[in-house]
Amino acid sequence: MNQPTFFDHLLQVLFITSWPWWAAGLGIGLTAVGLAWFTGRRLGVTGGFEDACSVITQEPAFHASPSNWKLWFIVGLPLGGFLANAGHWGWTWLYGQLDAFTFGSLWGKLLWLLIGGFLIGFGARWAGGCTSGNSILGVSLGSKMSILATLAFLAAGILLTNLLFKVV
Repeated sequence: MNQPTFFDHLLQVLFITSWPWWAAGLGIGLTAVGLAWFTGRRLGVTGGFEDACSVITQEPAFHASPSNWKLWFIVGLPLGGFLANAGHWGWTWLYGQLDAFTFGSLWGKLLWLLIGGFLIGFGARWAGGCTSGNSILGVSLGSKMSILATLAFLAAGILLTNLLFKVV
């Protein structure tokens, strides 16, 4: 019988076994602060999306400074999620509580998600960054506006969750 190698153990720890919450949070926090410290750039999905659009379209309408690493960052987010669930992933149109809210209508779910996406995009632009940019990087750098935005995100999330699941 083959003895597992160091590489097999490393793959198991990094990619197969779930990380504890504190290790994942520490990794994300150190990545965000290290990126800001060493490169002067912020880690955030909204800014990354703007940079990726400016790289792809070559349009001056995007005021972000184009950098190719953010394009790979944006591509890597869904790709990483897909790879993390390889072998456990299955396509379904079921969407939990949203099915009950929309009476199982596929068009109702798509419309609800589209409107929600627009509201998230509008809110991210209004707050000066998305929830990940404000909550992960802004809070870790001590930005008062990011702390306020994060508290607003949390309050709105708690309020809407209670409204949707307890009232509706």
